[in-house]
Amino acid sequence: MLNNERILVCVYYGPNGERLIRRGGELARLLQCPLFVLSVIPKRENELDQAQERYMAEWQTKCDEYGATFIVKTNEDRKASEIIAETAKNLHITQLIIGQSGQTRWQEITRGSIVNELLNQIGETDLHIVAVQRMDEQMDDTHERGIRVMVFKDGPHFLIDNKKSGSDSSNSIAEGLFFKELNTDFDTGLLKLKKDHEVHYLKISHGKVVDSSFFLNREIYEKPSNH
Repeated sequence: MLNNERILVCVYYGPNGERLIRRGGELARLLQCPLFVLSVIPKRENELDQAQERYMAEWQTKCDEYGATFIVKTNEDRKASEIIAETAKNLHITQLIIGQSGQTRWQEITRGSIVNELLNQIGETDLHIVAVQRMDEQMDDTHERGIRVMVFKDGPHFLIDNKKSGSDSSNSIAEGLFFKELNTDFDTGLLKLKKDHEVHYLKISHGKVVDSSFFLNREIYEKPSNH
């Protein structure tokens, strides 16, 4: 007999969606309750590339296997967390499953904020965070190959600039590798900085460091050597 439980699994571009759906499917069978699978994509569904279409087809097949309803929404103008929370509310979801990397620093950078946002929006819905991949593997699935960039201070903001643009490196405060997110025309992604054998990853949105306090709370970052 069906109970009041309703499960929503959130999947993203990459190979882990099938595992998450399987986790949600097994839980739905155990609880004998409805299962929904949500994919929030950064573009319209008819603009997906071949790899994305393949993942979507695989997810649909897996949803059919578990009798799940597959939902696709875009987040061009809204945060993914808002769409997930709204969908969960509209469907009266009681169990929400999302993927999370097993590496703490990666969680903090790429997924930590969305977890906190969801916790503030989903009310009494139970949130399940499933460890899915190592950081380097997930970077390959979601970001382009890293390119060398410099960081400049512009008023209260910190901006990245490709070294090929001809900018004066003497005015930079840091240098690192920028990993641009797939399927975006903007300089949005992750900036990798290394100092004293310690690696830092900063979120970049439209060429701007999202968390400027990283630099403000530190002494001027060590500039790369010209030698």
